[in-house]
Amino acid sequence: MGRDYFDELERVGLTEATARPLAEETWHRIGGQVIQYLEDFYRGFAPPERPYWAEREFGPPGSRRRRSSH
Repeated sequence: MGRDYFDELERVGLTEATARPLAEETWHRIGGQVIQYLEDFYRGFAPPERPYWAEREFGPPGSRRRRSSH
């Protein structure tokens, strides 16, 4: 589940090279809260498939795995 939207950042003057590290840092900082929110939000309903986009790209929240392909 998920989409990165990096290709749309050029309109506001950001490149993927600039935005990706910020996205990764943010994921590691608040990703656990995001996952908990989504679990609560979808309680009783079919939740989105996991791993979420950020989990695939950056690893579990709080980890420091960097993807070498970008």
